[in-house]
Amino acid sequence: MDRGETLACLEAIETDLLSLVQRVRVLRAELREVIKTSPDLEALLDTDAVAKLLGVETAYLYSQARAGKIPSVKLGKYRRFSPLQIRKWLERKATR
Repeated sequence: MDRGETLACLEAIETDLLSLVQRVRVLRAELREVIKTSPDLEALLDTDAVAKLLGVETAYLYSQARAGKIPSVKLGKYRRFSPLQIRKWLERKATR
């Protein structure tokens, strides 16, 4: 590749990079807007709190969560529950 081709190739790469930088800026602005308009994250409930709310033993709650029958999130060795997901799950159960 001669110097002219190399220069043309570098200019094309520069144009592509500038285009990508502009796209990143647009996406960043969109993400900031989404973050501003999104509700705050809700605090997750631990197994004891959900078991008490549902009136069940924690062992039962663990087994149902492991089986995927009750919505939960596994954070390392801990199981946590979204109040919103538990509410939706209960509403689905009540309409059956």
